[in-house]
Amino acid sequence: MTRKTKFAFLVVIGIAILESASTIATPRIVEEIINQVFYDKNLYILWPLLGAAVGIAIGKGVFLFGQRYLNEYIAQNVIYLVRTKLYSKIQRQSIDFFDRIESGQLISRGTSDVNAIHRLMSQGFRIFLRAIILYVGIFVMIGLSNWIYLIVVGVVAPILFVIMFTYTRRTRPLFRDIQNKFGDLNAVLTENVRGSRVVRAFATEKYEIEKFEKENKTYMELNLKRARLRSMMNTLFPFILSFASFILLYIGGMQVLDQNLQIGTLVALNSYLLLLRLPTRNMTYAIINYQEGIAAMNRIYEIIDMEKKIKNKPGAINLPKVSGKIKFDKITFSYREDESPILKNISLDIEPGETVAFLGTTGSGKSTIVSLVPRFYDPQEGTVFIDGLDIRDVKIRSLRENIALVQQEAFLFARTIRENIAFGRTDATEEEIIRVAKIAQAHDFIMETPNGYDTIVGERGTTLSGGQKQRLTIARALLLNCPFLIMDDSSSALDFETEYQFQQAVNELVKNRTTLIVTQRLSTIKFATKIVVLNKGEIAEMGTHEELMKKNGLYKYLYETQLLTQEESFDSLESKQTVKPKKSIKKKNS
Repeated sequence: MTRKTKFAFLVVIGIAILESASTIATPRIVEEIINQVFYDKNLYILWPLLGAAVGIAIGKGVFLFGQRYLNEYIAQNVIYLVRTKLYSKIQRQSIDFFDRIESGQLISRGTSDVNAIHRLMSQGFRIFLRAIILYVGIFVMIGLSNWIYLIVVGVVAPILFVIMFTYTRRTRPLFRDIQNKFGDLNAVLTENVRGSRVVRAFATEKYEIEKFEKENKTYMELNLKRARLRSMMNTLFPFILSFASFILLYIGGMQVLDQNLQIGTLVALNSYLLLLRLPTRNMTYAIINYQEGIAAMNRIYEIIDMEKKIKNKPGAINLPKVSGKIKFDKITFSYREDESPILKNISLDIEPGETVAFLGTTGSGKSTIVSLVPRFYDPQEGTVFIDGLDIRDVKIRSLRENIALVQQEAFLFARTIRENIAFGRTDATEEEIIRVAKIAQAHDFIMETPNGYDTIVGERGTTLSGGQKQRLTIARALLLNCPFLIMDDSSSALDFETEYQFQQAVNELVKNRTTLIVTQRLSTIKFATKIVVLNKGEIAEMGTHEELMKKNGLYKYLYETQLLTQEESFDSLESKQTVKPKKSIKKKNS
């Protein structure tokens, strides 16, 4: 907490004491009015007592306003810090964190759980503090007036507390289950919204509805269980207090008849007893807010306290200026320790300026091996070197600042096209942005959008085609002008004609830059200086296109079964590009 928040916290306690004191003072004023004005006929004291009652009412209103406002001030400051801490933690987590935690669960923690903490701080704390002060004040006032009443209240109060703590013990795990189930419900909803096209394409709406209804029903049943416990407690409290009130009215009435107690004092004592309902009921709500808030806080701090696997080691250095050499030394890697390795004892040297294409069947480890270079994951065995430096000895930020990455899934933010291209370099000039957009063959379609480079793309770039999105992500990577370029099947969403145009620019771009390309496109493979063919996590073959074709191995098989049709398409496109139209030839001759 900041100093201002701590000061506000102390002021809230002071105001709560004053507000509770004004509540406790009201029955005493009623007692004096009845005893002195109506029975003792002391009319001179009436107006001062009425003035005191009005003053207390006004003061109580002011105190309540101040307490509620300051409580909200404290709550907003606390949840601001919690949200910021949670978001910062998520941003700094390793990629494997997002492999393990569903996005719906993260959204639930950042929304409903934070709101539960807000309710605890803005309502629960205020209500609990007021209830405690009222309990103490009521016991003191009853004890000062009548010891018999104090004994009865002393018997009733522990019963109420036993009920409260029983309720607390039974609901503590229940609130956590409710929060977790809400996260599950949110995860199903989030996944379904993101996969809406797939659901409709496969006509599985009924199945998805049934899956959601199942989670929703469990969530409803948990809330109904909570409601039953809450209703039981809310029923027991008034019953016990009403029963005690009847007993005390009988005892007090007998004392009044025996002239051992004034009628005004009896009214005041009974008012104090009935006033116990207020802090008792408020304590119930405070406990509910406490249980929800603590369950939410625990879920949030599960994320905040979670250690990230990929982090800077002590004494890590900034990556110095690099020439571009990469070495994979006996790499063995699996995403989970209890699974068989995805990569098995991989050793590979990549020289500065080389363009290396990784090819292989599905699940062979192509994308996995390139993801080790920016340290998205660390291998269980072996080392990745850059210019002879173990990348684990280098600060992660300085490592990734030297790597431009174009992934298979083209992700765009719901911002302008200009902002998406300049995402990694916010200081880029207009000329630089346009230059890389042209290289990525994106400039023409950008200019056809309503506002050009200021056009806002939809969430995840839904207003653009797959090829258009990919070209923007390519432009984003090119703008960084890093010594290393990683392209993870980044041309998969491009049609052959667009890819042909893009490839002509990339042929110039990869010069003097170490480039790692995961691809199934022949156009990319053929201009690579080295082709690495992976099979079941091991290097099956390695060499140039011509060298591998002579081996009659896996590469030749893949080429003849999957890549040959691409070559024919590219040959056709290339001939169209080199042969000029007849109209142009006639014009030139003329």
